[in-house]
Amino acid sequence: MDADVLVVGGGPAGAATALLLARRGHRVALVDRARFPRPKPCGEYLNPSAVAVLERLGLAGEAAASGVRLSGMFVAGPDGTSIWAPFASGHGMLVPRERLDLVLLRAAAAAGADVREEVRVDALRPADRGRPPLVEARTRRGPVRLWARLVVGADGLRSVVARARGPLAPVRGGRYTLGARFEGIEASAPRGDLHLGRGWYAGAALYGGGAGNVVIAVERAMLRRGSGALDRFFMDACRRLPLLAAMTARARRTTPFASVGPLGFARRPVAASGVLLVGDAAGTIDPMTGEGLALALRSAELAAGAAAACLAGAPWRQTLRGYERALARASEDTWRLGRLLQWIVRHPALAGWLFRRLADDPAGAAALLAAVSGLRPARDVLSAGFAARLAMGVR
Repeated sequence: MDADVLVVGGGPAGAATALLLARRGHRVALVDRARFPRPKPCGEYLNPSAVAVLERLGLAGEAAASGVRLSGMFVAGPDGTSIWAPFASGHGMLVPRERLDLVLLRAAAAAGADVREEVRVDALRPADRGRPPLVEARTRRGPVRLWARLVVGADGLRSVVARARGPLAPVRGGRYTLGARFEGIEASAPRGDLHLGRGWYAGAALYGGGAGNVVIAVERAMLRRGSGALDRFFMDACRRLPLLAAMTARARRTTPFASVGPLGFARRPVAASGVLLVGDAAGTIDPMTGEGLALALRSAELAAGAAAACLAGAPWRQTLRGYERALARASEDTWRLGRLLQWIVRHPALAGWLFRRLADDPAGAAALLAAVSGLRPARDVLSAGFAARLAMGVR
């Protein structure tokens, strides 16, 4: 047996799971095909719920050392109308993904996890008839076989671990992200931005001094039209968003473009036959509301608790099903609000009306941000009372 738990994937969900289990004294191995630090397309936004997980892990300070503290979010509509919404409690952060991943991975290794980079997983044989799960992988030296009592799939959107149960359901209507780092961005202060277009959007992580990470999220047809000249396509897209256009007019790209997709709302069975899924391997959301990292870190906490219980002798089937239910509850509000907001964005007239209402109602905008950030229940802003407040305007 190579380990009690084998984690496949070294991103935030996988590294946090490995860290928590190693701290409990379990033998943990983590493998990833990359060598860290490595570039990763991401909006780099940690909402207050995500920051709270980092604080529970004791890593918030280290992550913040190369990041930016946020007291709220800036959102701009397609006509240039803008909203600044403060967080109801806590604070958010912007942290470069290369830094965040490395902080979590090093913490897992320091806790005793056996971290192995440049290991490409090809297949998983689930547990069967008393045999533990078997992972078949490749390194530079050749093929390897890895055994563990429990395998945690944290290998992202196209998870090899998830595919062991059958073909992955397609993400319908998902968007593709395209982003890079820039210098020369004109912004008055460090900030986290969301710029809404007509059916698409852009996010900007502004670190100050003109440096920032800008990511657009577009439908596949739009991305295909620009595939021949990405710089021109990307800047044309930025110019279609009034406030982002002014900010990036003199910006210079400093890293290659990175793309990922399709990203949309998709759930997968997350526990069976000695296997748990976490992060994007367990399911995806459209990243517009910025909940991806928060859900990844929360799923790690839930998965580590379930795995530790199984290893301590709890009934596996019931415990893993309990994890599935707990993860569904943890993401329920994000799904409800996210799908509704996505539907609104795809209807420009309705989106414009809602945005103008929120711009005139800062408290309403703050309430919506709090619900999106997991600081208050979604029902607070999905109620008839909140809808009536928007319809009638602030009085």
